[in-house]
Amino acid sequence: MYQTNLQPITGQSPEKKIKTCLPAVQKKLFHRVPSGVRSWISATLVALILFLISGCDNEGIVGEGLSPDGDKVETTTIDVTNLELISSNGFSGNLRNTGMGIVDDPAYGTIRSSALLKPSISTTDIQFIPSGYTFKLKVQLNSLTYGDESSVSDYTIYEVDELWRGREITYNDPVSVDESKIIGTFQVSDESSVEVDLNQEWVDRYRSFFNDDSADRDSLYRFEFPGIAITPSPQNKKIDFLRHAEAEEDTAGTAITRFLLENEQDSLVATIPLLDQGASMERLNEPDAGDDIVLHNTFEQILRADIETDPDQFEGNEIVNVSLVFTKKPVQTAPTFTRPETDLLRAHFFRTEPVNLASEIFARNPSFGATLADDGERFEINITNYFIDKLFGDIDTTPLYLTNQGNIGLYYSTTLHGPDAPEDLRPRLIITTINPEN
Repeated sequence: MYQTNLQPITGQSPEKKIKTCLPAVQKKLFHRVPSGVRSWISATLVALILFLISGCDNEGIVGEGLSPDGDKVETTTIDVTNLELISSNGFSGNLRNTGMGIVDDPAYGTIRSSALLKPSISTTDIQFIPSGYTFKLKVQLNSLTYGDESSVSDYTIYEVDELWRGREITYNDPVSVDESKIIGTFQVSDESSVEVDLNQEWVDRYRSFFNDDSADRDSLYRFEFPGIAITPSPQNKKIDFLRHAEAEEDTAGTAITRFLLENEQDSLVATIPLLDQGASMERLNEPDAGDDIVLHNTFEQILRADIETDPDQFEGNEIVNVSLVFTKKPVQTAPTFTRPETDLLRAHFFRTEPVNLASEIFARNPSFGATLADDGERFEINITNYFIDKLFGDIDTTPLYLTNQGNIGLYYSTTLHGPDAPEDLRPRLIITTINPEN
């Protein structure tokens, strides 16, 4: 049994949360003296030092200069080689979006994804559904797509053939469907929404649960009505994403995927929200990345980075700033092929190793993070406090676990240069120190 996904789809998205936890310029500096005691550096000196650092080259042992007090400022680069990709799978249900479609990505393999939906049987809009009413699915689409944006996608809605729960379903654990029970069909090109008529027999079954007033109605509905799966045609060439939650900054109230109930005059009577939703997604035939580092925001691959350095190397120096740097490797695509672009790396560490790494990363805000640099090539993650604690602290921590973007139901992948890349592209630490004894 998988650990339950209790993360809500409302409130701040991971993109919003990351902004609150990106390391700012360090407000405290740490001093390493022979006795191992850290000293506090005045705020005025911090400002002056960081001003000097901003003008330093970030490669090699360069950027040497003197602070106003005559202290020598040095920038040292250390390759990060103790890296490991960990295979896992994140939750694919109860997210802000759900992928549906097929894409053959030359860089990241074939992704096939079906959207699982289950309508609620409780709403304040209506207490009873008459037999003459019409029940429709309103598919609300995210503007982001993955694949051939010029293509038209065909979808068939089937009844799901097994029990599933959005709080437990994960990527690469596909859910079976009953292809003998077609509930509806529709196409998507560049629309923002589509209304889909649903099979009347299926609607009548749903109506019987909705109108049931017995004490065990909810339990029966859970076990006897598995919901529907929006399944892509094998000829599809892109993935579309259903929207399930409004953006936090959207005051206009962006529409989300839902069911519509209309009377005999085709007038809207009630909006039926989703009780549950998730993605039945699997990735196949992913190419070998060689020495490169490939990350998927579905947590299919998580990068473990063990930061190892010799404390004696910094004896007597004050560590001002430590950045963990990764460089993106460009991935070629066809002109009409669009892929969601990663512009965020997140890093977590823990006091003890998690039992379920993907679940812990999903449930917690990142310890550190970095957006893509202005040059569009590098991620520079400020890990100063973590680095100092690892070298000189008394509390043990795990290595860093790095993921990209955040798991919100959209599919992001990225390729980073590995340890065997040219010197200026490989993963590295850039450590800025001052020597007060100079």
